[in-house]
Amino acid sequence: MKIDQNKLRQLIAREVKAPSPDELRREGNVFFVGGNLPVRETLETMFDSHCQAPAELFLLTFGDLAGFHRGEELARVIKKNFSAHLVGRLDYPAPPYIIERAYAAGVDILDIPLTVFDRALSRERGLEMEGRLSAIDYARTVFPRWSVVSTLVAGEEPSCSTVAGIDALLSAEVVPLVTVSGRAAHYPTEEIAAAFEHLVKGWQRKKALIKPLLPLLYLTTPLAPPSARGVLRGFIERIYDRRLLAASDLRRSLRVRQVEQSFESAGL
Repeated sequence: MKIDQNKLRQLIAREVKAPSPDELRREGNVFFVGGNLPVRETLETMFDSHCQAPAELFLLTFGDLAGFHRGEELARVIKKNFSAHLVGRLDYPAPPYIIERAYAAGVDILDIPLTVFDRALSRERGLEMEGRLSAIDYARTVFPRWSVVSTLVAGEEPSCSTVAGIDALLSAEVVPLVTVSGRAAHYPTEEIAAAFEHLVKGWQRKKALIKPLLPLLYLTTPLAPPSARGVLRGFIERIYDRRLLAASDLRRSLRVRQVEQSFESAGL
């Protein structure tokens, strides 16, 4: 991957819109699905769009704890009706049972955003970050390796903090994602670009699995593919995607079945 400087300036100028649990939209090959939306109407809209041009990735933003069950149902119908990776986003320090249920519902990749990684935060925000880090740590015991991600926002804090966050996440085998804040305009463009270069080098050094996330990365970051894909390369990548999906579904099925059998043997 390479940094597209023109794209970076455009992202800083317009700022990437954060996913919302109350909104359904499609950008490029990515569906952003709100977990608070009604299932039937949402599914019909997605089907109409998907039939015209298949989406490559679904990003489902769950609502709060009280409304989690609605997103849980959406996750199941997305997984049942579409052959694409499903990213789930929990924008709060999710308790273990919520993480377990998100995985069982069909989420392939879980994003628990940190947004910032500044140790000099206020006490309240510091406790929030520690809670999210604890949720991330638990999610790693549930989801496959490199299937837990956390989004940081470049421009919301000094780049040194963003870089520190990238390194801390990678050391825990969590995939760091970085988007661009409108506040990034207050920093030199070269400084923001350097954070993304550090990110790419970190992925490569740790051999992080980012292939399923490429549609989202090309949409929300200044990263660009190194070269145009040929027909053969595109075909091989689709086969690889199917293998990743099949392996993810098999692992989920085995884990859920094991949990169900444990409950049955305990008479629960």
